[in-house]
Amino acid sequence: MIRECKPPLRILDTGLRPARWNVAMTAALAEPHAAGTVCDTVRFHRYPTCVLLGAGQDMDSAADVAWCRRAGIEMARRVTGGGAVYMSPDMLAWDVLVDRRAHGGDQGGDQGGDLEAITRRVCGGVAVGLSRLGAEARFRAPNDIAILGRKVSGSSGYAVGRSAVLQGTVLTADDVVEMAHALRLPEAALRERVTCLGVEIGYAPAPADLMQCIVAGLAGTLGGEAQLGEPSGAELALCESLLRDEIGADDYVAGRSAAPA
Repeated sequence: MIRECKPPLRILDTGLRPARWNVAMTAALAEPHAAGTVCDTVRFHRYPTCVLLGAGQDMDSAADVAWCRRAGIEMARRVTGGGAVYMSPDMLAWDVLVDRRAHGGDQGGDQGGDLEAITRRVCGGVAVGLSRLGAEARFRAPNDIAILGRKVSGSSGYAVGRSAVLQGTVLTADDVVEMAHALRLPEAALRERVTCLGVEIGYAPAPADLMQCIVAGLAGTLGGEAQLGEPSGAELALCESLLRDEIGADDYVAGRSAAPA
């Protein structure tokens, strides 16, 4: 019997970079993946202290912009939807780009699985990875990962052509006070809804250890051999172009210009 070999799962770690650069890199990875010129990809990255707005959100409604400016907190706008997210260097962010034809069943018609099914699969893989640390992490529809009922990771995503692009965060340390201020939310209510690995397992795991666990969970769920890689020159050039012309512009962040196609 001939064994079918699955395509590799490319693993990238772009480290701590400016918020708008990180957003541009997500968009830059999506374009060649949608064109079928690169394999499925997982990218890990970290942000300086910032607020990431959802693609369609009103900035002034989603965050306390004046407080963020006084605190030196940058504002950026994601290419994915969903609500505003507070980020700090202690949090780990992930992007997952997968071929819709290979994941999520047949709900999505000619292009493959629908985003809901793929979100369930990807977040399920991340939850498996987090559980390797001793935390009983579980996927919670529509797009969260929870430990004992409190969110430790949220995600958002979109589909373009053959590709599903999902991104999410993992809370590792207690940033609730700053998060509540930035997003104009009551601290007590926020603490009832969210948690972090530092609280749940007693320590904040090193980024390399956390990434290793998540890769193991995703590789088992998505299939394919995990292979460490680097963004290509073309992907980096596209990132810089998007950053310069669209995603890095204040008008784009304020919602006064169109999102990149």
